Amino acid sequence: MFSRQYHPNSNRKRNRILMFLAVMILSSISCTRTFFNTIAAKFLPDAKYDTWFPEEKDEDAPDDPGEPSDPGASGVHGSAGDETASTGQTEQDTSSGYGDLRPVGFVNYGEFDATVRAYSYIPLGETNPVPPPGASTVSSANSGSGTWPNTSRFISVPMGTYSWCIDWEEGDLDEDGQIDYFHYIEEGPTLLDENDSDDLDHAEEVAISAPPATAPVFAGKCQVLDNSCVGQPQETRIYSSPGWVMGTDYQPKVTAPANYFDYPPPEGITLTNGGGSGFQQAIILVGGQYLEATTSNSYSAMGVQPHGESTIGWARVLFDGVEVWRGDTSSYWHDAEAYVHAVYIEVRCYPPGTHTLRIEALGIAGSGGGQTVPIAFFGFRP
Repeated sequence: MFSRQYHPNSNRKRNRILMFLAVMILSSISCTRTFFNTIAAKFLPDAKYDTWFPEEKDEDAPDDPGEPSDPGASGVHGSAGDETASTGQTEQDTSSGYGDLRPVGFVNYGEFDATVRAYSYIPLGETNPVPPPGASTVSSANSGSGTWPNTSRFISVPMGTYSWCIDWEEGDLDEDGQIDYFHYIEEGPTLLDENDSDDLDHAEEVAISAPPATAPVFAGKCQVLDNSCVGQPQETRIYSSPGWVMGTDYQPKVTAPANYFDYPPPEGITLTNGGGSGFQQAIILVGGQYLEATTSNSYSAMGVQPHGESTIGWARVLFDGVEVWRGDTSSYWHDAEAYVHAVYIEVRCYPPGTHTLRIEALGIAGSGGGQTVPIAFFGFRP
């Protein structure tokens, strides 16, 4: 029987050979992985080649927080919004909440520098007007020196349909120590929508003139009023520019002609009079006569429209028996060339219930020497 004898040196040599072979095999695998990963990255950029031969992870290395552009990264990262440099843009209005803004510029071909602001505003895709944005800018007249049109003539406002109010100053014309202001309405309309550029270099431009060539001019600065009664106390408003509110953005939704004998009022509105004579849709009052409207409808405002030639007189208006206004109706111009005068007196934001608005002729001569007070209609707003 043969037996294998144990030789320590022989066993040690065999272990060394096995260790060498193991190192060679592992090195070959590492090189193969590197080779294939390199080839795949070059010729198959979209392939998930890392799954063929996964890279070994260094257990001592810290976790990779990920690149900021990697949406799956676990690190904290943010993205910067588009930042547009708009040289010369004077004001943005972000308060209305009606979507994307568009810039609009105003080129002034008139004699005086003018302030421009929105007069009326209908949001894009809607049909009813809402309070216009409050943004405004100055459009400089061409003085013959400097840059014209001025670079600060732009505002950014929500998309929609606009008309504009333009006002300017002409100094103390009547030498009463007060600066005299004038304004007019650029009816437009100006439509700002998705087709308009948000780049100032390609923004829509509106031609204006202070003073205008043909549009009616009114005394004073622009009056841009919010008709919402939310959180507002009862108040009386006097519309004097324009004093004739029909055909303007201040026109009431519902009207009742003063001559209710020939033109019956809408449902829920009752007109009564104490004297007066009818003339077309109007009632003409003389001293001591009155006309009043009563309603329980859920309106938020009701008003009355005196309107006539220069020879009209003084009147007063009462709301639920309390005087809220008195004045010379001939002192409010509507059309200076035709010598027509008008003023609209409106009480608004009153509590629900039955209310009466009355206008009385006081029998006092106005600036034109007459005492009669023609009344055109009563107006009502939801």
